[in-house]
Amino acid sequence: MESIDLVERRSKFLREAAHLLAVSSPTTSAFLGTAQDRLMEDAEIELPQKELDALRRGFCGACGNPMIVGWSCKVAHQTEAKRVRKKKASKDLTQSAKHIVYTCLRCERQTVQALQARPSKHVRKAATQKVSQPLSAPIQQAKEVNKAAKSVNASSKDRKKARKGGLAAMLEKSKSQNSAQGGFDLMDFGM
Repeated sequence: MESIDLVERRSKFLREAAHLLAVSSPTTSAFLGTAQDRLMEDAEIELPQKELDALRRGFCGACGNPMIVGWSCKVAHQTEAKRVRKKKASKDLTQSAKHIVYTCLRCERQTVQALQARPSKHVRKAATQKVSQPLSAPIQQAKEVNKAAKSVNASSKDRKKARKGGLAAMLEKSKSQNSAQGGFDLMDFGM
């Protein structure tokens, strides 16, 4: 078994050579892609799923053609709806499994890769606490929140005015410099 570093360097060389020859010599490029795929299989290197998916996206598994989107392959999104039944709830929920389908334009092989589902963003409302407080306390808290919001807005308005003033000053300075220079302009010679 060859050292992993040597296999990785050979694989990188074959991958880069295949991409360089993709336009000028597609057949040679496909052969190099197949050789790179065979090299990785023969070396029996265990790759993480993410790297394995990246290799599958890079070259067609059947003909070795470099998968360049729009040039040598096309990409489509595929969604499958699955019905999921919760134990406690009587309602059926649908979850969609999303896939990306890469279709090689040379041999028409489809490479399907599943997208990882993002965790749902359910916002759980905190249980309202019933505390025996006088009604004036919540009103005072609301007023404090309003004052804080006004102060934040006021500071942003102040920043906007200062920025506007700075730009106006720079414009005035550039105008005064241009008028003080004198000299001729292209418009002075217009006919």
